[in-house]
Amino acid sequence: MTNYMTRIVLFLCLMVNISFVSSYQELDRIVAIVNKNVITLTDLTEGVDKALLFFQQNGIKPPEEGVIEKKVLDELIEQKIIEGYAEDWNIKASQEDIDLLIQNILSANQTTLDELKSNLAQQGSSYDKLVESLKYEIILKKVKNREISSKLNISEYEIKKHKEKMAKIRPDVFDLSHILIKFSSEPTAEEKKEKRELGEEIFDKLKTEDFGKIAYEFSDAPDANEGGALGKLTQSELPEIFIDKLNNLNAGEYSTPFESNNGIHILKINQVESYNESKNSSQKIKKYFVKQIVLKTSEVSSEDNVIKKLKRYKNEIDSGADFGVIAKKYSEDFSATNGGEIGWVNEGLLDQKFDDQLSIIDQNEVSQPFKTDLGWHIIQYTDSKFEDLASENIDNKIKFELINERTELLYQDWFSSLKAESFIEIRQ
Repeated sequence: MTNYMTRIVLFLCLMVNISFVSSYQELDRIVAIVNKNVITLTDLTEGVDKALLFFQQNGIKPPEEGVIEKKVLDELIEQKIIEGYAEDWNIKASQEDIDLLIQNILSANQTTLDELKSNLAQQGSSYDKLVESLKYEIILKKVKNREISSKLNISEYEIKKHKEKMAKIRPDVFDLSHILIKFSSEPTAEEKKEKRELGEEIFDKLKTEDFGKIAYEFSDAPDANEGGALGKLTQSELPEIFIDKLNNLNAGEYSTPFESNNGIHILKINQVESYNESKNSSQKIKKYFVKQIVLKTSEVSSEDNVIKKLKRYKNEIDSGADFGVIAKKYSEDFSATNGGEIGWVNEGLLDQKFDDQLSIIDQNEVSQPFKTDLGWHIIQYTDSKFEDLASENIDNKIKFELINERTELLYQDWFSSLKAESFIEIRQ
């Protein structure tokens, strides 16, 4: 799982019972109206608590209370606007989207659903709050795709040039933090001058104050809420203008302010790790075309009953029944509508119990029932193949990175226009 998604789990979903507000008397008071939706004092308080928890866990002295409150309110307003837009265009986070994301989180963190729920509870959060956070991230991604990503075109020439750039750069992995002072879509000379001066002021503040605190307070980048943390990236994943600055920095150092078409930037290298060259070498990986039938236990359906049903379905399929027909009729998973097809999956990327079953069954054989955090399964693979993962994926990876980079650059301008058309009343 990407650093980005790990940060979503760690930051968006942690909740504590710290109270930023001195009194709980008016927790349901409306603090803002956004189109046809409202933001309550409860919403604001919970958001501030999450921010305070972030600073506490990272050992960062938080900004003044008013700074945090304003930042959180801005984020809540953005969320309400995006959710309203998504509702207007019938953009939703399906159960399939959520199940896949949860499964990815469990696999990436090598944990179980029960362990995840327990960890969230220990941190003052809950599984339901995690799901709500992920729903918004899914919706936001779909909105960005509808309005921006789907309209972008990356040419073969651009991919070729990016490959050439990758061949010239050092293969280290950088743990980076970032501050952005964003230009408007059509900045005047006066605006640029003001932003450059602000960049110098921020640079001076960094001599005596924590980078994460300053990033939270001043940065316009999406990562500002996490103290400007970009996570671990190779130079191939960064804009060329960033690479030039990194070559002159060591771990623990930050750059002087520098300018791009997007605004004024300051970069900090938190840590440098040696990159394993073998990651770029040819790597054969086995892939399976998998189908599944999933049943879930409930108050009226015990584990014994579920296992008996799955064994009956297995016997029917072994006797000649079509797996897809049985899956469509009985499976309780999102894949049921596709006859149980999950599609091509890479060995090692699913739950360990899936890999165990795939390793012991033959092609077209149906597995015995087995249990994962998502329920009880029987599976079948109808085809398998070995592929060179590096050569197959590199062009797609570059295209994906370039589209994401441009999407984030264009999103702020698109959202600013949407916000300008929205009704917003702040009642604080």
